[in-house]
Amino acid sequence: KKKKPWMKNKITKRERQRRRNIRLSKMLQPKNALMILNELTKNPTYVVSDILKPDDNNLYTASVLVEGMEHHGKGRSKIQAKTSAAEAAIRHLVKHKQEDEGAESMEVTELPWQHVASFALFKLFCSWGEDETKPAKKLPENAAKINPLMLLNQMQPQTQFEEIAKSGTPPNVLFTYRCTINGRQFTGSGTSKKAAKKNAAFAACSQSYDIQYPA
Repeated sequence: KKKKPWMKNKITKRERQRRRNIRLSKMLQPKNALMILNELTKNPTYVVSDILKPDDNNLYTASVLVEGMEHHGKGRSKIQAKTSAAEAAIRHLVKHKQEDEGAESMEVTELPWQHVASFALFKLFCSWGEDETKPAKKLPENAAKINPLMLLNQMQPQTQFEEIAKSGTPPNVLFTYRCTINGRQFTGSGTSKKAAKKNAAFAACSQSYDIQYPA
């Protein structure tokens, strides 16, 4: 008995699983809080503090306005503060939709599980990275002769510098920058941004790696 034409190309269970995995991988891409909030609401409005708040342990503060409600966040950098505020907004939006599925005040008409899953994947991958114990890099024998910025980039490639102060008027301007190494903060000042960063790196290398720089 001849098989009917549509039965000849029957998809195997393994092939169905493979196609399902491909569809899921396209739908569920890890995305951070800023990306997710931007997709859930059009043009969220952020306000980030330009100066550190001594009352908040020298953290930057940020707020984001979503549907008339402000959500706040804090962080060691401006981008971290914005991300924290975005996470607070996402938590509110998701909880609000769960509690009131009938409301249509949001621009999405149902709980955005795809966005929730994408954000959850992002947080999961980040936590895996934090749990990894990477071997410490060996300090070069001639560390004291290497430019502190270059050395810090070699030992701590993820180090970021933040401008925390600027005083004076051109051409007599003094910049102050800060970097954070293993939870410790180091600052440096200079008449140019590069000089300020170099002095911050100098302080970080001296104290973190006990490098004895020549006087």
